[in-house]
Amino acid sequence: MRVSQPVKVWTMMCLTLLILWTATPATGSLLGGDQPADPVGRNRPFGESIGLCVKFDQGQPQKDLVFLKGLGVRWVRDHSSWARIEPVPGRYEFPPALKDRLAFYRQNNIAVVFCLAYDNKKAYPPTPDDPHRNVNPEAFGRFAAATARLLSESGVRFVIEIWNEPHNFVLGKQMGGPWHGGPPCPWLDHYIKMVTEAVRQVKAFDPTIKVLSDEDCTIIHYRLLEAGLPRELDGFAFHPYMSRTVTKPEMTKEGRGASWESPFTLADEDHSFRSMVRRLREQGEAKLGKTPELWITEFGCPVRKDVSENVTFSLGSGTEEEVAAILVRAFIGAEAAGVKVMTWFSFWDGPDGPMGLLAKNGRKRKAYAAFKTMAGQLGDYTLLRQAAGLTHPTTGVQAYLFGGPAGSKVVMWNIEGQADFLTKSQGDVPLRITDVEGQAVPLQHEKDGRVLLSLSQSPIYVTGLPADLTLDDVRRSGGKSTVYE
Repeated sequence: MRVSQPVKVWTMMCLTLLILWTATPATGSLLGGDQPADPVGRNRPFGESIGLCVKFDQGQPQKDLVFLKGLGVRWVRDHSSWARIEPVPGRYEFPPALKDRLAFYRQNNIAVVFCLAYDNKKAYPPTPDDPHRNVNPEAFGRFAAATARLLSESGVRFVIEIWNEPHNFVLGKQMGGPWHGGPPCPWLDHYIKMVTEAVRQVKAFDPTIKVLSDEDCTIIHYRLLEAGLPRELDGFAFHPYMSRTVTKPEMTKEGRGASWESPFTLADEDHSFRSMVRRLREQGEAKLGKTPELWITEFGCPVRKDVSENVTFSLGSGTEEEVAAILVRAFIGAEAAGVKVMTWFSFWDGPDGPMGLLAKNGRKRKAYAAFKTMAGQLGDYTLLRQAAGLTHPTTGVQAYLFGGPAGSKVVMWNIEGQADFLTKSQGDVPLRITDVEGQAVPLQHEKDGRVLLSLSQSPIYVTGLPADLTLDDVRRSGGKSTVYE
């Protein structure tokens, strides 16, 4: 049987990836070292996880839409307020600017996480007899179903996200109750009613439409599950921001035994982000009787030098270089943990301070280049496994093996900082190193032909590494090196 050239190429690529997957060389080997223990698995291109929170409804110039194509964005988190969509009871229509954005998303195969927020005092003003009319669950459910219908008519791919951080916005203040949702908690009980109505009415319109609940803090999702989220819910959206004391995306700020977490254990003893995601998934499975999808609809980091003296951030912050590195590490960590999609916060600074890929004046930050490089380097590749760091996910060398159209690629960094190693190239595949902003890294060859591989907290993309890769420690004055494993 005659085999076409594309089929031959694809077959050879698959065989190469199989060899990389099954190779188990001697102790010290990187690609054959740590073995995967991911119950979710990644059988899709990495690009399908790449999202961005846009700010067009908060003042971002709509001309910035064009940047989404070059950035390689596959998902955006967008919204328009309930009061704009339903200005009078029962009349639903998207604003013209939103219609234009949806047309752009459809034409460029960009899917939408559409956030339903917030209350509607215009169509449903509170009264003395009904002080919570602006957040009436039945009316909110009708709004959710109408929005689903309008989104379906627009032709975009989408999921529905119910509200944004209800303990922070409207419900917590209006209803009262502990921020962490511990009982008794009126705001959480009311949110459950809104979720139930939204799920019921959206699924009545089209049962295939995915609907997500939302809260930033992991503990609140546990409380919501205890209070009775509907089983028809498809998943949870959460916002695992770093705190001032936790500045590694590989770690979670929760799960540290705080009184408000009791009786739940939110993370393993290593405080790893991956364990937090795994435990939340398991809790959802136990309560809903199915595996919930987990979506990160906000994660970001403010740029420290751009923070005004008049603004106090409770989040961890970093230099432009640090934020660029955190971005890539966070996306890869989310993919390895089985997160469905992550939307970086955010595209543009807007009212939330210096957290945008674009500054408020339109200047592109280093995180912009990092986002674009990540999508270009990994968009068509599939995460095969974590090649280093699986047994120590919050310290030391972290490496992830990807397979794609051009063979294999490893993304590497060292959480503690600078670490120099000597390695060898594969031979028939040129060794190439690209930094986090897309610049080629010059190779430093030793006399014996080996290459100096310098790792830092900023990821590098490496092609041409052999399956039996070993990292030999190099100690030099003025630089700290770490022996692998």
